[in-house]
Amino acid sequence: MNDELGGKMEIAMNELTIPASLLSEVSFDIAEGVRERATLAGTYSKPSGSQETNQAMFTLYLPSMDYLKTIFPGRYNAPSAPQTTGNVIVNADSCVTTDAGPVNFHYTCDDNDNNDIHFYSASAQLNFNGTMNATDSLTIEVTLYANPDEDGNVVRFGTGDLDEESIYDAETETTVPLGS
Repeated sequence: MNDELGGKMEIAMNELTIPASLLSEVSFDIAEGVRERATLAGTYSKPSGSQETNQAMFTLYLPSMDYLKTIFPGRYNAPSAPQTTGNVIVNADSCVTTDAGPVNFHYTCDDNDNNDIHFYSASAQLNFNGTMNATDSLTIEVTLYANPDEDGNVVRFGTGDLDEESIYDAETETTVPLGS
């Protein structure tokens, strides 16, 4: 088999899909914890069965400040008519947390979800490291922290349906049969 995973990827979160054209890089850091025991015969390590790190990072080309509502809907302040643009405010005196929800990473050339990476419940951290200059588009770095859902599931590699071909539906935030 000469096939390799790769290519254009999109990210579905908060009932919307971030297209590949707005993503520069997506990286993952998912690591199981390790138990070590030091003995007189040497130090031995083995996986602990617990998760130590569960996060994804991506670079987003920001088409407008209003697009931040895609990443931080709980922090977004919607506009009133006739204004069409809202805002995200960072306030040192307010207690704001980021809402957690499912996030799905999908290769756009795949017809199904067989090669998806799915975070059952993830929160986005606000990291605005933007640079405005004459030659580069404005980008922000987004870090997603995956946490267990109500069933203890954290990350899934591969399909969401073991019985039939399926695809992730961003609007309903669920896996649905292919062709639905």
